[in-house]
Amino acid sequence: MKKLYCVVLLLFISSILAPGLVGAGNDSYLDTIYQASDEGVANLDDSQCTPGVDCPEDNKCVGEDCAAPTCEGENCASDTCKPGTCPAGEECVDGKCVPTAQAKLKSMLERLENVLNRLITRLMNKLLGINVKIKVVEAKKVVPKPEPKPEPKPEPEKPATPPADPPTKPAEPEKPAEPAKPAEPAEPAKPAEPEKPAEPEPAPASKYVEHTNFEAAKKLAKEKGHPIMMVFSGSDWCGWCKRFQAEVMSQSPFQNYAKDNMETFVADFPRQTQLPADQAAQNNKLLQEYGVSGFPTVLIVDADGKVIKKTGYIEGGAENYVNHLKSIIE
Repeated sequence: MKKLYCVVLLLFISSILAPGLVGAGNDSYLDTIYQASDEGVANLDDSQCTPGVDCPEDNKCVGEDCAAPTCEGENCASDTCKPGTCPAGEECVDGKCVPTAQAKLKSMLERLENVLNRLITRLMNKLLGINVKIKVVEAKKVVPKPEPKPEPKPEPEKPATPPADPPTKPAEPEKPAEPAKPAEPAEPAKPAEPEKPAEPEPAPASKYVEHTNFEAAKKLAKEKGHPIMMVFSGSDWCGWCKRFQAEVMSQSPFQNYAKDNMETFVADFPRQTQLPADQAAQNNKLLQEYGVSGFPTVLIVDADGKVIKKTGYIEGGAENYVNHLKSIIE
């Protein structure tokens, strides 16, 4: 395809440039094309004809290149020119502005390029306008059949071993019966021991509890002399709250410390579940009372609800958070 394109292009260029360059004054093929383009009858539409080749004389120019040139500058009203007053690409000759040799050459090359592109496109469409359809058929993959595994050879049966005969022992002679012993006197019954008083059951070990009633948490904190850790959380939508629950509050180091040293109160604000009305009202009231604006927020307060320290989630796990609480409480 590329070789044929180059051959056609070279032949066409040589056939056009040879007469055009030798006899610039004669009516060459390119002059005919340029004259048709300048006079406004060249058809530059790809879907129609080529000027000077297969375009009828009565066809009119179509496209942006056919617009008539307009005059620009101060010299449009005068018929004569002076050196240096002609537009760019023109020079003053005999009182008239005419295109320079460079401008003519540039214009000729541009027009030649346009004509060549159109002619070559049409020739290629006529000569090589064959649609070749190739259908690719994938070969079926041949899956080798698995080789049959050799069956294990049956082992020869072992002859049954006869059971060993137990050694026969001679029968022992019977022993004479011993004389009966006289019955011993019965021991006197021991007096019953007094019952020991039952030992008191040990007090049940304290368990970690997360309170949801703030008043009950304050009451218990007063009895034990503990502070209260208040946790404001969005348990089912807040990402940091979920991390705080998973990394700290659900871990044994935190719970073991919290159950013996403080009371834990959680004010939750879920979005996927609905709290009881009284609990939701209590949490909203505490949210406004303590001015909480983000989750998770952790407040360490005394048994009366007075804030000792405001904190939150800290990375490093449960043991690190216990050390953080110790620095506040102890």
